[in-house]
Amino acid sequence: MPFRANRLNLARRYLWGALVAALIPLVLIATLYDRYSANLVDNLITNRVNAHLEGAAVRMSNFMAVQVNKLESIVDLPDTTDFFLDRDNNAISPLMRDFLLLEVESPDVYAIELSRVSGETIATVPANRARRRPNDHNLLPLVQQGAVEILGPVLPSGGRPGWFLIRMPVFLNQERIGIVSLRMRLSSLTELAAQLIEPGVYNPQIVVFDRVRLTPVGTRAEEAEIFARSRQFLPGWRVQLVDGGGDLEEPRDRIRYVLLIAAVISALGLVVLFLKMSQRLSSYLVPLNEGAQAIADGNFGMSVSEDGPGELGSLARSYNRMREQLEKLIASRVEVERRAALGGMAAGIAHEIRNPLATVVTTVHGLRRNEKDAERQRMFEVISAEITRVDKTIGEFLNYAKPSPPVREPVLIREAFRTIRTLLATTAHEKDIVIDLSGDSSLQLDIDRAHFSQILLNLTLNGIDAMPAGGHLKLRAYREGGNVVVSVADDGAGMDADTRDKVLRPFFTTRGKGSGLGLPVTKQLVETNGGEMSIESEVGHGTTVTLVFPRKEAATGRTA
Repeated sequence: MPFRANRLNLARRYLWGALVAALIPLVLIATLYDRYSANLVDNLITNRVNAHLEGAAVRMSNFMAVQVNKLESIVDLPDTTDFFLDRDNNAISPLMRDFLLLEVESPDVYAIELSRVSGETIATVPANRARRRPNDHNLLPLVQQGAVEILGPVLPSGGRPGWFLIRMPVFLNQERIGIVSLRMRLSSLTELAAQLIEPGVYNPQIVVFDRVRLTPVGTRAEEAEIFARSRQFLPGWRVQLVDGGGDLEEPRDRIRYVLLIAAVISALGLVVLFLKMSQRLSSYLVPLNEGAQAIADGNFGMSVSEDGPGELGSLARSYNRMREQLEKLIASRVEVERRAALGGMAAGIAHEIRNPLATVVTTVHGLRRNEKDAERQRMFEVISAEITRVDKTIGEFLNYAKPSPPVREPVLIREAFRTIRTLLATTAHEKDIVIDLSGDSSLQLDIDRAHFSQILLNLTLNGIDAMPAGGHLKLRAYREGGNVVVSVADDGAGMDADTRDKVLRPFFTTRGKGSGLGLPVTKQLVETNGGEMSIESEVGHGTTVTLVFPRKEAATGRTA
């Protein structure tokens, strides 16, 4: 359809344009957010790793500070000085021994060594933890921190655990007289870095002068790619994180994928939303276009649904009102032109037919008056009756084509009803029809008396013709709001819907001798006097014609 190919595409183009306008910012925002979030995740990971490294370094510094305090407590003991002054016996006093044994009960301290200034070990507490001097003693890392020296580490070997020494000299009168050493379990220090383990991502190592690398359990570690390093918690000692075989950027990539999927889902949601909007908009515009095309083709019967939202519903209601007004306007214009044409034709008929008919009637009347033969008398009567019927038909035709203007006056409806019943009494009796009059007896109309009588006569005669087997003809008048309603109802054969739609067309009739002008003339007379006429009928249940006129007040003569 041309409309679907052009106009709807235009509407859809607007929607798709709006969709693109919505998607571009979405893509830009997603891209910028992705970059921002990637940097943010990098910073968070870096800060998190650095914070953990700093925490490990602080723990190790604290650990060493605690051990140094222990060592200072031993060095400051008077018995310690006495021990080194007694160069011959070097006997440990009971008090000092108990103190040293108390210190070595700590799982971090493997043993306490008392040595000469030359480094020769004099005593070890407990004695069963005495050690041999390692072969690479002179190659062990040695650092000085204040008055304390740290020697080692010595890695585990021969089933013996690794260790390192924290040693401090003993002075007397500023003369070094001996050395006290804490032989520390190496794993007690290295295990403080175990909290840094991130399985599959990175592993911590304790590095001493970049020569010795230790695992969190105090064993030798392999060299690997370094991710981050802590500050030195001892001179030359630090913690570092090395590659653990995993993907450090995996969390960041996972977040990016989540953001990408969310952006794609949002874009798909927008596409579906705009597609649904386009289809819904088309469902409202297509009937409007088809209705407009129908009006252009002269079909005013196509209405559109007014259920559309907002402006679409208002547009549909405006279209329906326009269609109805156009239909009435065109019908009125056609009616005016038709009556004008009928008026001209009626004037010609009146001149060309009625005048000769008057001559024929006069002639037949003269012939009939002088005729003695009874058979010819009946023939003249038939001729006169047919001429009268033709003249009546011409009169109805003239009334329809050129109705006389109404001369309004107050008319009591009950009097008009009674007059009609009197006129039809004989005919109704012959056809076994009962005429019922009912309603408000005080009602009156401001109407042309002759027109009203003609209206009632036409409707009642139609009702009688509709009841060949007898029945009831009911005339009723009542108030309804500011109007007076007059109804004429019969219980005759009734009409089907098709006949009811055509019955007001001029020259349409269902009777063999009908002119087809009775009801059109009646409707015209009703409208000429300011009223409206409607017909309800059902096959087998009769017909009711309802007339609605503005009410005329009986006392004041004022129209309501």
